[in-house]
Amino acid sequence: MTESSLTVVIGFGITGQSVARHLSAQHQDFAVIDTRPCPVSALPAQGEYYWESESWPAGLLERAAQVVVSPGLSPQHPLVSFAQTSGLPLCSDIDLFMTMTEAPVIGVTGTNGKSTVVSLVGHLLNAQGLACEVGGNLGPPALDLLSQHTEVYVLELSSFQLAYSGDLALASAGLLNIGDDHSDWHGSAANYAEAKCRIYGDAAYRVGTAATPTLCGVDLDAWIGLNSEANSNTWRLGNYQGKRWIYYEDQPLLAEHELPLSGAHNTENCLWALALVKPWIEPKDAVQGLSDFAPLPHRFASVPGPAGLHCIDDSKATNVDAALAALRGFERNQSLLLIAGGDSKGADLSPLGDAMRGRVKTLYSLGVDAPRVNDIAQRHGVEWHQVESMDRAVALAMGRACAGDTLLLSPACASLDMYENFAQRGDHFAAVVSSYVDFEITGGDVAGS
Repeated sequence: MTESSLTVVIGFGITGQSVARHLSAQHQDFAVIDTRPCPVSALPAQGEYYWESESWPAGLLERAAQVVVSPGLSPQHPLVSFAQTSGLPLCSDIDLFMTMTEAPVIGVTGTNGKSTVVSLVGHLLNAQGLACEVGGNLGPPALDLLSQHTEVYVLELSSFQLAYSGDLALASAGLLNIGDDHSDWHGSAANYAEAKCRIYGDAAYRVGTAATPTLCGVDLDAWIGLNSEANSNTWRLGNYQGKRWIYYEDQPLLAEHELPLSGAHNTENCLWALALVKPWIEPKDAVQGLSDFAPLPHRFASVPGPAGLHCIDDSKATNVDAALAALRGFERNQSLLLIAGGDSKGADLSPLGDAMRGRVKTLYSLGVDAPRVNDIAQRHGVEWHQVESMDRAVALAMGRACAGDTLLLSPACASLDMYENFAQRGDHFAAVVSSYVDFEITGGDVAGS
């Protein structure tokens, strides 16, 4: 009896479809199981497909050699759980990808900031003339990027992907941060952190912070520290000529105000990108590549509004840590008009209180968890108004704004209670704000309050 070589793909979303295309192109035997009806009109010619399957089809388990799990399915999903208890090896699309390329792969994960860092890394590599492809959890699935012409790959890796991955032989790897997110999928905060730390598994060049060795049990090759000392292989901020500069070790490289992204959290994102590309680009050359980087949509991006009012779309701040990063990028005694709220997914919103205090002039709350945000604002002496829509939030903010104020959409919550996704929420905010482009900021009372 010959040993089976059948690969079973569980889940046929964007990632599962990329796996099926790849296996078909490699002329490998595979089968797809999904609890939903067939989501596409055209399927790879090769393969078996089992739709609307709540359990494994009869006889498939005996023929399976490995299981590729789509990142949307948690370990508690019945199809995944059955494979695990049956002793089948589980893997991710990233495992398949790593077996198919000899080009170096840079991996980035974290609760917040990973999309910006991955995009920065790709930008810096391309600016140096390296043929670079960027994808994974951001953009095209990893397997769709495979090309013999690519010199470096940059992958954003979610905790979902890492949870099913083996030790990845990444050329450079970084875990940016870990916050309160996705514990429901992983079963616990500890499992979530463990999945994130897997990015360092077999990495050749590990970038982290002072907390990383304790958290992940790994040694580092380069360090990120906003206010650290000039130690070996440390990327940091320091004072030079009366201003804040990006440093590599004891060498000032670029003034912070010259960075293409605003906010303290984005300064840190730039440090991560510079550190991650160090095996390919020398520091003094890398900083030159930052100058023409364009911010990603909905990630602390400026949007056109009335004269005198700085308007920022940070709709991607779908959890508390992301919103905290945005708020803490402003000094105390600022004048922020904050739009926040949505579906908190049960997260602890209380840290928002101290971050708002002294920074937020008025909070405009919306969404299913608006009352929770209101209560926190109330306890920290922040004025709040609950509204039913983004249009109403912006209208009230315009009536309250003074010249020099900042209108910030940084929800700290997911958007699915009101929108299809965070992008639609951000687009709506930008559209409403743009309708006030000729509005005269007078700093009057809150209209209609």
